[in-house]
Amino acid sequence: MSPVESMQLAVLNCVDDYVELLYDDIPEKIRGSALILQLARNPDNLIELAKNEALLSALSRVLREEWKRSIELSTNIVYTFFCFSTYNDFHSVIIQYKIGSLCMDVIDYELKRYDQWKERVEGKKQMLTPEKPELPKSRIPEPKRRPKSGTWSVADINVTKSRNLISSYHEELCNISDDSLTKNDEDQMKRKLKTLAKRQEQLLRVAFYLLLNIADNVKVEEKMHKKDIVGLLIGAMERHSNIDLLILIVSFLQKLSIFAENKNAMASKGITEKISVLLESSNADLVNVTLKLLFNLSFDTKLRNRMIKVGLLPKFIKYTSDDKHMNVAMKILYHLSVDDRVKVMFTQSDCVKLLMDMLLLNVNSETMNGGITSVGSGGVSSASSSTDVLVALCINLAWCERAALQMTSEGRLRELLSRAFRQTHFMLMKLVRNLSHHDQNKPLFIEYVGDIAGAVTSGEAAEEFIIECLGTLSNILNSEIDINAVVQRYDLIPYVMKLLDPERGAPPDLVLEAVVCVGALCAEEACATALARAGAADALVALLRARQADDEHVLQTVFAFRQMLAHQNSAQYLVTRTEAPAYLIDLMQDKNPEIRAMCDSCLDIISQMQNEWAARIKVERFRCHNGQWLSMIETLGGGGGAGNADCVDELPPYLSADYLTTHRLTTSDSQTSLNDESDSLSMDTDFNSSRPDSRHARDGGDYTLNDTRVLNQSLSSMDNDSLRSSDLNLAY
Repeated sequence: MSPVESMQLAVLNCVDDYVELLYDDIPEKIRGSALILQLARNPDNLIELAKNEALLSALSRVLREEWKRSIELSTNIVYTFFCFSTYNDFHSVIIQYKIGSLCMDVIDYELKRYDQWKERVEGKKQMLTPEKPELPKSRIPEPKRRPKSGTWSVADINVTKSRNLISSYHEELCNISDDSLTKNDEDQMKRKLKTLAKRQEQLLRVAFYLLLNIADNVKVEEKMHKKDIVGLLIGAMERHSNIDLLILIVSFLQKLSIFAENKNAMASKGITEKISVLLESSNADLVNVTLKLLFNLSFDTKLRNRMIKVGLLPKFIKYTSDDKHMNVAMKILYHLSVDDRVKVMFTQSDCVKLLMDMLLLNVNSETMNGGITSVGSGGVSSASSSTDVLVALCINLAWCERAALQMTSEGRLRELLSRAFRQTHFMLMKLVRNLSHHDQNKPLFIEYVGDIAGAVTSGEAAEEFIIECLGTLSNILNSEIDINAVVQRYDLIPYVMKLLDPERGAPPDLVLEAVVCVGALCAEEACATALARAGAADALVALLRARQADDEHVLQTVFAFRQMLAHQNSAQYLVTRTEAPAYLIDLMQDKNPEIRAMCDSCLDIISQMQNEWAARIKVERFRCHNGQWLSMIETLGGGGGAGNADCVDELPPYLSADYLTTHRLTTSDSQTSLNDESDSLSMDTDFNSSRPDSRHARDGGDYTLNDTRVLNQSLSSMDNDSLRSSDLNLAY
């Protein structure tokens, strides 16, 4: 640490003498602190030194009062306390004397001083380019200083000795005159700045290391956050010449980034742009710790977008071929693949094919049998190896059609299915299922329909594997496949009916896949009729009553109804023998727009059939579409519209049926006012808000149109022709 260390060997019994040196001038303080540091670097002496309160008080006092005067003195004292910080038992010593706060002050001051030095040197460089030619060096007089006492030679020796001891280069940099600056002086200033920068980096490194050690305490880390430790670390990161300091800074940032407050502070200071250049380093340790920091930051959506904007995706892909960085790079790529816009970027190179080949090569490893327990849109719940993360990454990329086509090309689908069935691993089958979603890939699955259907009905595989196989089968059943032959060959209808039986209590995920499979099987008329006769429609209605709060289940059930309604026999059974039409009418006002659209499609088919539901559907649609108008009429009928006591009996509380059938509601004048945009009775309001979502409030009873409202009684007695929009002047 210091040249004086080699001049004298420190002895523990003489520690009191070393403490006395801390009360002398700067040179003696440097020598005393260096001797104490020698003792502290031996772990066997730390217990004895920790008991010496006079020593610790003197060190903390000198650091607090003299740290601006000498970098070497500050480094010796901070290094001494750093030796204590390497052991948790001595953290109380550092906290007691507030060394952590002092270190942050020292770091802040040194960073600002370095910036001032750098600006001063660079500023003088611009001043040294005048239009006039430079004078010869021989004509420039040498500056001389008159000593206060003694001879010139003695004064020069004393000045030189003092400068060497107290490291006063920074004083010369700050006090040098612009007028006396020469080209030679500029080079000398640069050399001095470089020397001071090295000493300063040594101080910064030991100070940051001390803070990193004591940051194990959450309360201490909170105090660091309040004093902007993130800003200090990012400010010191610009010193790319010191690799060890950079590794320490990035490691510290990685530790801090697990807290949202620190992560937000990093984002506000442009952390992504600043650390992206570190990935170009030739030092493998620096690159690895930088990737770990980026992985912690990649949990934030905005920071992931910043990584894409600064062009880090190709770099992450490059590191997948490096064994040292592959695991971390895969995790970052998995987080990036959550965004659909980024999935397409993977296909702009051979990355997808490379990942798929890596998966097929590593899929036989033992890690495939344990590791990933579940994968969703948010992330991996548990990943114990790079192979697990690789599977999850491919599952995300399989949702992109271009990526899926690259994954299934060149016989990769056959190899993937072979490994998935041999190991019965549900994650591989989930990847196969995602690949089967795309129309261009479905023809590739025709030859594997029997294998997938057999795996579903065999009952030998685990539940998770069957769920994925059943979902894959639902995706690939289309017009190019003889669905009825597959159903009869593998007895799919009895198996599906077993899953739909509420009394058997099948898992919800498996029941949902069974409902989806019913919708796929009903694409063929023979299968739809067979399912209707087997009681699939009644089972679907019973499940709909039990799981009406699950939007996905409701939507898939309504789609299955839509598929049944496409065929005459199954449609007749569904309408006449089940309560499906009543539930479809009830779902007509559901909050989910996809459910409402699917219900409208089903009700259109039912209303065209010759049955008692056609009139009910027409009336209910009228009520739904004109709900606000009907609500206003009811309000007036209840006395809410009477504003003057003298005019209470001028209008009836409601309009009778005879009046509605024999008179038009509006004339040409009134129609203009109703259609006027400025009118308070504008029909732009959401009519669905006037009626609560009855799907979540329904108790499972039979549907009925009986209502206590007088207006509905009058509407039910009207002829169908009286509900035409031309008569009521209302949109229908």
